[in-house]
Amino acid sequence: MREQRTERVLPARAGRLRDADGGPTIGMLWGDFPWEGRSRKVGKLLSMGAVGRTTTRALRAAGRVEPFTVLERAVPEEARRAALERFLTGADLLFADVYGGTRAALELRHELGLRCPAILFAGGAMAKGADAMLFPWQHLLRPGDGIWFTSRADQAIWRRLVRRSALREWVAPLGVDETLFRPRTEGDRLEARRRHGLPASAPLLLAVGRLNVQKNLHTLLLLLAAVRERVPDARLCVVGEEDDIGLHEFGVLNTGYAAWLRTRAADLGVGEAVTFAGPQFGEDLARLYAAADVLVSASVYHRENFGLAPAEAQACGVPVVCSAWNGFRDVVRHGETGYLMDAVLTRNGIRVDWASGAAHVVSLLTDGTRRADAGARAAAWAHERFGMPALERSLGAMVKDALSGNALADAPASHPNDAAGRAYEPSAFARRYESHKRACGWYGATPQARRAGSPRMFQGRDYRLYVRLMEPFASITAEDLDAAAIAPRWIPYCASPVALDEVRRLAEDRDPIWPHRRYCAPLVWDVLCRVDGRASVGEIADRVVADGMLTPGVAPAAVAEALRGLHADGFILFRPVESSS
Repeated sequence: MREQRTERVLPARAGRLRDADGGPTIGMLWGDFPWEGRSRKVGKLLSMGAVGRTTTRALRAAGRVEPFTVLERAVPEEARRAALERFLTGADLLFADVYGGTRAALELRHELGLRCPAILFAGGAMAKGADAMLFPWQHLLRPGDGIWFTSRADQAIWRRLVRRSALREWVAPLGVDETLFRPRTEGDRLEARRRHGLPASAPLLLAVGRLNVQKNLHTLLLLLAAVRERVPDARLCVVGEEDDIGLHEFGVLNTGYAAWLRTRAADLGVGEAVTFAGPQFGEDLARLYAAADVLVSASVYHRENFGLAPAEAQACGVPVVCSAWNGFRDVVRHGETGYLMDAVLTRNGIRVDWASGAAHVVSLLTDGTRRADAGARAAAWAHERFGMPALERSLGAMVKDALSGNALADAPASHPNDAAGRAYEPSAFARRYESHKRACGWYGATPQARRAGSPRMFQGRDYRLYVRLMEPFASITAEDLDAAAIAPRWIPYCASPVALDEVRRLAEDRDPIWPHRRYCAPLVWDVLCRVDGRASVGEIADRVVADGMLTPGVAPAAVAEALRGLHADGFILFRPVESSS
């Protein structure tokens, strides 16, 4: 942990408790300004610009929002400090995020003894071990400050990272502008399809997000191929732009991903059924949502702390089929506004149950009444849960809650080197994670080095740290499946392309994020070779018996155990026969 500077603590200074209109002054250190015009990227993420826009708009219902204007680098340090001091002393409440840019404000708040509490937006930091805040900010935050999580899974990770905490915690969804994202007329739908060269009447799946390997678009191509076996004219429209955000912990870059997707689609025989529409914004995006029959997402992105595209699509009256991953589980109501595909945490990364997802998509595309009912429920749910009035209520309650404990801040925070003054204490797991992160050279790596694919963190036995951290995000941990629970009617299938070397009995999983290989024992090899996505567990056992490998009394349990191991390794997933094609 970086050594803390010894700082003089001054007596608490009272800022303005109420603005002229009777509301508190909210100092906004994170957000998107100006409020008019198209929202801009925050970092490399277009979605965060939209989030900043809706958040700052909703906060205006709770008080007067005063943004901090970031000064140019050429401005002298003294002037930068003076500007930040004016900003902080004029605020009743600080609204910021948990990333590194907030630290200077917290340090100055501590040094000046200011009483304004802080609400910190967690964003996607929890999946990175709370990133910049966990260890450096223990003495800068105070009881009465709080963290806003947008998913229950993020909060669960936070509680794994701390042994104790005096910080307030709120779990509340992000917002969607329901005046923009709303059901449209048939004319609007047809015009959106015409504009993007999409057939007027073809069943249309829509995927919205960055063209990034973490968004798992390659798995959506497998889903599309399976859907087209039942609905031959189904199409997929992909909205978004390619970026260079890598999954550096595993040494995975996003180089050439969009071009590779086109090649992969052609190899699967669906190349002509996929349209890449590029990034879309505002009214154009809203109309394209409404033009779709189903929104699909198989994302396993680490910072998927909410699910903005599923929320926007539902607001437009479009049902969603997506991975049961982190915030998606809080956004989509399974069986009501859409369906969730299990996100399975294996010994070798995450696999999404796309075969069951394809069956859900087919059920929506082939049953107009079911699709219309799900769309109507989706629109009602989204407007109730994610509309701007709902966000205003959530943020207003947070502001009121934070300010109600303002008296706690009347006494200055403890000296930064005083252990008793910590607002929270990292857990033993967090200390192991942080120590490993440093040992891997993560903090010393330059941005250029990270773009080159290093440093890696989760190899060999160190992968257990990743499992421990990410368990709350997944819907299933593969190793928890008991062989006795594998039903004869279940149908195993390969989650990713698998190459089989018969001479060496070597199986190679060619997942583009988590490729791996396994040398197989004779029975495991024989069982894996019989996995074709059609044969059930019971049928595979019968064939093993017919070939004389096992007796009828032994085969069911032995085959189930072999499949359990392949499932834990990430080679196969299961779908119940009810979801079969």
